[in-house]
Amino acid sequence: MVGQKSSNAVPQEEQVSLRARKKQRTREQIADAAARLFAAKGFDQTTITEIARAAEVSEQTVYNYFPTKEELVFDEDAAFAARLVGMVCERPRGAGLVDAVRSEAHAFLEELGRRPDGPHRAGGMPYLVAVSPALRRHWLEMVERHTHVVANVLVEQSVGTLSMPTAKILAFSLTAVFTVIIDEFGQATKTGKANRKAVLNALRTQIDEALDRIATGL
Repeated sequence: MVGQKSSNAVPQEEQVSLRARKKQRTREQIADAAARLFAAKGFDQTTITEIARAAEVSEQTVYNYFPTKEELVFDEDAAFAARLVGMVCERPRGAGLVDAVRSEAHAFLEELGRRPDGPHRAGGMPYLVAVSPALRRHWLEMVERHTHVVANVLVEQSVGTLSMPTAKILAFSLTAVFTVIIDEFGQATKTGKANRKAVLNALRTQIDEALDRIATGL
């Protein structure tokens, strides 16, 4: 009846949640299809048309979620920036920056270790950054952008006691830990000379050594 709510009606909040989940599934479906194709054919040789076909969506749908092909590689850009900012802003009271970086770097290494293994790793960001000059330029621009964001956060937190040049130097030091992890992991995948576990274990030790040196003033 008009004016009477059906008992089978889906609440508006649930409808919004369903739409959000559907969008997330579509996004992941496109990203997964792109990674498989990048692993099989390479980034430059893969077209948006092929990605759309593999993901069973239209080309326009791909562009709706990823306006450029590069964004299919760097689809975790926003999450990475949030991670760096959270590392600085959400560290426990009294915890120093070095301790915060160490904790976050260990967590990042563990996450990399849990990612599925196999040939498709050649379609992931670390490997593609290692083999594609164009993607490496994009990666370095992204890192620089994130570093400036972290520098601004450091200045705000210092309540005027840090100059921007000082904050930038500190921010570059902090973000360098994560760029080194990506670079080393990508190079190891490219050469195939070491298994993932060995690379990550070595990186953990090397990062800890570097942070210990930074903490004691080099």
